[in-house]
Amino acid sequence: MPNEEPLLVDVDGQRLRITHPTKVMFPDDGITKAEILQYYAAIAPVLLPHIHDRPVIIHAFPHGVTGRPYHRRWLAKNPPSFLSRVYLEDEDEYAPVVSTTADLLWVVNQDSVELHPWQSRTAHLHEPDLVVFDLDPGQGTPFDRTCEAALVIKEVLDQLGLASQAKTTGGKGIHVNVGVAPELDHDIVRDWVIRVAELIRQHRGDLFTTDYAHHRRVGKVLLDYNQNGYQRSTAGIYSVRPNPGAPVSAPVTWAEVASGTLTPDRFTIHTMPARIDALGDVAAALPSTHQHLPKLA
Repeated sequence: MPNEEPLLVDVDGQRLRITHPTKVMFPDDGITKAEILQYYAAIAPVLLPHIHDRPVIIHAFPHGVTGRPYHRRWLAKNPPSFLSRVYLEDEDEYAPVVSTTADLLWVVNQDSVELHPWQSRTAHLHEPDLVVFDLDPGQGTPFDRTCEAALVIKEVLDQLGLASQAKTTGGKGIHVNVGVAPELDHDIVRDWVIRVAELIRQHRGDLFTTDYAHHRRVGKVLLDYNQNGYQRSTAGIYSVRPNPGAPVSAPVTWAEVASGTLTPDRFTIHTMPARIDALGDVAAALPSTHQHLPKLA
């Protein structure tokens, strides 16, 4: 593998250099880097509308998912000329941006198994167009309780007049995403999420906690608001996760969340393309959903 010749492939009319395609990224499953790239190439048509023009944080696993990863927020030296990027004036750095399939596969080729896009796009870097309620179950909390928690979030958002979209995290949690108009800065949006989270915790303290101490989360679901903020990110929609079996952070319908049959390991790089073929993108409305956050009493 160290002497493996790179593959040169044409993507979007660009010549892309794929390095170490046979590198095993998931040792327990024998899944290679080429298979990860093939997955992302296959789902690019439904993925790109969600991450188009978003800066991404490269979360690289140079030694596979069982090795030590690293994060890179800025572009390394000599990126390809075709790669989309945005200049961050306050950092005096360029960040990679995913707008095309070529951009996407270049990022994944950096051993970035999972995608971490920003909650804002290049035209409005300081004003997010996505709000995230990250539901992280504590020790001993079954997945059906996390589904119950997601449905509570949906009910509250419904009452506020906000449409929402659920997705699995590829782990044991659920994300509830809300598409918003890019008109408020990250701090204002984060404060709004914190207020909603605290209101929910006060009414359903049996189910939710906003306490990050692990021993206080046992049997409950942490309502994590800290993924909202400038340069903050979560595993993006359709992202592969570095867990056994190569699970995917999959958008799901609210009917699926309420069904009692949803499991966190159902969606993987092997099953997701067929699901998309059958159902399309169940979150297709999210990128064009530009709602105004209501004032809270």
